[in-house]
Amino acid sequence: MDLKIALVQSSLVWGNVERNLSDFSRKMKDCNGRDIILLPEMFPAGAMMVKREAEAMKAERDRIAGYYEEVRRKMQEWACETGALIMGSTVCREGECYYNRLIAAFPDGDVKYYDKRHCFRMGGENEYFIPGRKRLVFEYKGVKIAAFICYDLRFPVWSRNAEGYDLAVYVANWPASRRNVWQTLLRARAIENQCYVAGVNCVGTDNAGLQYAGDSALIDAKGEIVRSACAGKEEILVADLNLETLITFRKKFAVLDDRDDFELK
Repeated sequence: MDLKIALVQSSLVWGNVERNLSDFSRKMKDCNGRDIILLPEMFPAGAMMVKREAEAMKAERDRIAGYYEEVRRKMQEWACETGALIMGSTVCREGECYYNRLIAAFPDGDVKYYDKRHCFRMGGENEYFIPGRKRLVFEYKGVKIAAFICYDLRFPVWSRNAEGYDLAVYVANWPASRRNVWQTLLRARAIENQCYVAGVNCVGTDNAGLQYAGDSALIDAKGEIVRSACAGKEEILVADLNLETLITFRKKFAVLDDRDDFELK
């Protein structure tokens, strides 16, 4: 069977939730017929990597987190309208704790969550957000999916395919200055875990002057690029994941049968 995926490589209006939600609502109309629609990390407002005074940063986090329920409802609406699983992350506040939370919204109204495990230290994300403790692996339309966020891509132990997942999803705000690392690690995670890897990134320039090249792509279990987006341009990248091909390859070249057995803590 084929699973049809759309990776929405989009520019973001940094800090403007209403504008971004409106823009993505329009883009959903071009994603009909897809099984999965992937949005960039922090798609409602952009990554919060500009170091500021503590009070100013807290105020900004609170402002963006205040839209959390609206973002979740909007993603559920999109899932219902398109008949697709929608995945993307935003700021979530629980008590005094803030999380970079990936929301997976299903067409039937169900919702699953993943909190980013690795907060980007060099951008100060670890100072403002709490790291998640649990991985998210679930099955959708016969395909087992694992969800990750941006900086998680650098950590193979956290991405380790202990559950036999078929597709690893990485939503990101990954700067163009490290685009070679992004492209290399997407392929590495696909090869070592014998799975498809879908990486969706934003494009454009943020409020700190950082540029984002996109380079969104679907990679197969051999590390080959199935489809990739044009660098620096908004694009809805459409690609197909063939589960039968993946299963055949795993049986023929059974790397996962020799993976190390240990528990993640």
